[in-house]
Amino acid sequence: MISDGLEHAPITGEPDLTAQTKTLRVSIDSNMKEAQRLATLIARGTGGRNVALCITHLEDAKMRLGMALGDFGHKLPEEYRDEAT
Repeated sequence: MISDGLEHAPITGEPDLTAQTKTLRVSIDSNMKEAQRLATLIARGTGGRNVALCITHLEDAKMRLGMALGDFGHKLPEEYRDEAT
């Protein structure tokens, strides 16, 4: 058993990049919700722009990790795919 805190594939013992990426996306989504709650509590001009930028960058990070999942060969469920040619 490997105890480095990472998820590993059951047979090879190699790090399971897909599972780790999905876990990170869930964590980012949670942080986005926290930042959105913070944004509702503060007034414009008192840090609101910086919190809005934080939300934008978290959204970008989640999107890019989704793109990485695609690079790993992971496909979205059929109902979410947009594979226009």
